[in-house]
Amino acid sequence: MEAIKVGIIEDEMIIAEDLRDILESNDFNVCGVAKNYDKAIALIDNCQPDIVLLDIKIKGEKDGIDLAHKIREDYMIPFVFVSSHSDSQTVKRATEVNPYGYLVKPFEDHDVLVAIEVALGNFKKEQQKVIEEHQLLNDALFVRIKNLSVKIPLSDIKYIKADGNYSNIQTLDKNYVLRSTLKEIENKLDQKTFYRTHKSYIVNLDQMSAINSEYVVVNEEQLPIGRDRLQHLMERINKL
Repeated sequence: MEAIKVGIIEDEMIIAEDLRDILESNDFNVCGVAKNYDKAIALIDNCQPDIVLLDIKIKGEKDGIDLAHKIREDYMIPFVFVSSHSDSQTVKRATEVNPYGYLVKPFEDHDVLVAIEVALGNFKKEQQKVIEEHQLLNDALFVRIKNLSVKIPLSDIKYIKADGNYSNIQTLDKNYVLRSTLKEIENKLDQKTFYRTHKSYIVNLDQMSAINSEYVVVNEEQLPIGRDRLQHLMERINKL
């Protein structure tokens, strides 16, 4: 069985190396260590870890909680907060991003292993719940709302907008609010028809009527397009 890959985001190298030693001595594969937000994103992109141990108070303008939001938004991997901070404001911010586990400094070897096991278990349950609640069948998306599975024809979807750990599916006549990240929904859609124009938007290309360097027009609504996505989308359009 292939070893579980772990990314460590920690700006105190003594603690980072301590975590590495604990993990590698228990048959985990530590695929990288990052000290700040930007290096952490590069690590995740290059290493594609199965789980991330994430210090809340990393150095820089963006802290570990900011990074956790980014992971929730763009990556489907579990993360465990590592912290010695317990002030109410930090706890509140950390709770809002729904981490898969916590590891409190100072920690013992057993604490690290248990935190990872719990996080992987929580992540598996979350993914199973998403699969059960949001099933894609042929030309429709079935969405679990209360005690009903509501059928939403894909052709009716204008765009999908991220809202933290929720997503808003805007159809021709109604808006559906789901407890799923944009990334989770994106993975269920036909990439030929639906395109991620922005970190917060997926649009139905069949509903798109115009485009410029700043936004796309979908049923007379102007939706932002990221600069890094504009060229790729234009290449796709030019091939049509």
